Amino acid sequence: MTSIGRCGASRRITRTGGPRAGLAILGVAWLLLTLPLAAQDPASARNPNLAVPEPADGEAGQTWRRVALAAGVLGGAFLLDEHVRGLALDHQGPLGRDLAEAGHTYGDWERTAPLLAGGGVLLGVALDGERGLRRATSAFFGVFAGSMSNTVLNWTLGRSRPRDERGVLHFDPFRGNASLGSGHTAYAFAIAAAVDEVTDGGWAIPFYVAAAGTGLARIYGDRHWLSDVVVGGFIGWWVGGLATAAAENWLGVEPSSASLGPSPPAPVRIRPLLAGNALGLQVQFQQ
Repeated sequence: MTSIGRCGASRRITRTGGPRAGLAILGVAWLLLTLPLAAQDPASARNPNLAVPEPADGEAGQTWRRVALAAGVLGGAFLLDEHVRGLALDHQGPLGRDLAEAGHTYGDWERTAPLLAGGGVLLGVALDGERGLRRATSAFFGVFAGSMSNTVLNWTLGRSRPRDERGVLHFDPFRGNASLGSGHTAYAFAIAAAVDEVTDGGWAIPFYVAAAGTGLARIYGDRHWLSDVVVGGFIGWWVGGLATAAAENWLGVEPSSASLGPSPPAPVRIRPLLAGNALGLQVQFQQ
């Protein structure tokens, strides 16, 4: 057990391993590769200008580079899990715990989903009529898809939480209340990605900030490892954004440069980038 006092806290972590852990890591790396590949078409169909043709040769090499990149990011997060947890436990304090509780609350869909969904629908209808309603519906679908994708992975892998004191590589597949990836973080980043997709300008920036705060809160509160937050945030953001784009296409939402209200002086959009030899983020500034 761990007691948290004014000087923080520390816990002894038992290291465990086994074939299941290795298979789980490979499974997550595969998921990081295949999810964007499977979900890229709907967004490209809605806006063909975003599609970048793949070269005819070198596809196998590009695929392996993407696998290596995804595995490298995930592996690095796993290596830092215990260190980051130790830092969080050694810097506990009243203010930090209050901020972490705010992050937990924001990432709890049971508390915030009704408010965000209702507010999104009302704001969309008030500012953009029927198209606003369709955009809000598309965002709802994206958030649902991003959250559920992470939930399936979480339940399948069954990774133990940090507070269980079973170490970084303890997996008990097909059980509830597991750790990898972070459901709160996936939900928060899915919201940010959906807002980013259905609006122009900088409306999504506060949601990305809130999502990052949720991820930090899950680590600070000893609810998740760093790698849980990385995986959950990535799945929520990527699947949420691409599913929202697909839903807009299905609902016939026409792309528009009009924002929900006035745009900031320096509009910015953050999108997935999967083209040629590139795999990462695309930050687009509009004049």
